[in-house]
Amino acid sequence: MQYAWTSNTYLNNSTILNPICAPIDDITYTLTVTGIGGCPSVDQVKIIVLKKPLIPNTFSPNDDGINDFWEIEYLKTYPKAKIQVFTRTGQMVFESKGYNKPWDGTKAGVALPVDTYYYIIEPESGRAPVTGYVTIIK
Repeated sequence: MQYAWTSNTYLNNSTILNPICAPIDDITYTLTVTGIGGCPSVDQVKIIVLKKPLIPNTFSPNDDGINDFWEIEYLKTYPKAKIQVFTRTGQMVFESKGYNKPWDGTKAGVALPVDTYYYIIEPESGRAPVTGYVTIIK
């Protein structure tokens, strides 16, 4: 049998059945397998690269249209991520499973004061939890 992977970008060998793949972005590969009689069979596999979330340490929820939400880049690709935000005294002010709607700096619809808050983000999918701080400025 003959194997041919296209694209061969990020593959260590595009002519074997199980190449090692190390893409830096999402990519779709097509595998063409040609049998002894010359009959080809084709299939595809899509590789989705889970990038490390980029977590900003400030945002300004003042309704000016600029940085009004705590936008964590790449976190939406972790659908099982758990996000918790706490005050200095440990009171939880935000919690989310998944991050389809970024935090707007409120607790139960009430705007929180300018301050530094502490977070725990558990991305799941094999990534370790991340802790840190985020400051609300206005």
